[in-house]
Amino acid sequence: METQVKSIPNLSQKEFDRVLKIVTTTIVEVIVKNENSILLGKRNTEPFRGMWHLTGGFVHYNEKISDAVKRVAKRETGADVEVVKLLGVYEYINDDPRGHMIALAHIVKIVGGTIAPNPDNTELKHFKSAPEDMIPHHKKVFNDAMKN
Repeated sequence: METQVKSIPNLSQKEFDRVLKIVTTTIVEVIVKNENSILLGKRNTEPFRGMWHLTGGFVHYNEKISDAVKRVAKRETGADVEVVKLLGVYEYINDDPRGHMIALAHIVKIVGGTIAPNPDNTELKHFKSAPEDMIPHHKKVFNDAMKN
């Protein structure tokens, strides 16, 4: 039996990987920012296992962007969040081996929950500057968020 994609019923991982190679997908980047640092996760999944990254995820079919931000934040960090603002739109064409992605980066504020890693992240930590071992295409978003 093929592995199913957790968030998309009746779609195998193999089918999902194929879709990512032929269709541009929309993702949200969730930027939990305090006065002088941003919360990053250390990836526990491929691609980019072991690298620091902005927490984020795919927008589901028929899902509002704001709902995707809240869902992804809860799943990746344990936090309940409110969207403060859209930081910007970023395009990852040849940056991610999974495919072409349009990223909607949102600055959020925590309104509840408890910050804790999940199976996708071995660690969550605030950074004042982008670490060397950060996913390269996330560094621009990180730096833009720090200036904002």
